[in-house]
Amino acid sequence: MFIQTSGAILVLAPILTPIAMSYGVDQVYFGLIIVTSLALRMITPPLVVNLFAACAVANLLVEKIIPQLVWFVLIVFAALMGITYVPAIMLSPVE
Repeated sequence: MFIQTSGAILVLAPILTPIAMSYGVDQVYFGLIIVTSLALRMITPPLVVNLFAACAVANLLVEKIIPQLVWFVLIVFAALMGITYVPAIMLSPVE
């Protein structure tokens, strides 16, 4: 069984934050990476909870949404890679 986003944050944050801080990672930066990656996880397999919920609300079939979702997933993944490997993208407004 997979854990939801809020549960994953409650379980993983206290465990991973001290480890990230020992490597010198900023807390805001680490939080953004965790939240973005968990959000991406909720719309991609094997845990597509948000996709099923959106299809139920919009009264659409999942097969009709997936072609448009591929571009969204690619953009979010590219943004996640950008903020992960180029910290200045996210940390410049904070500093």
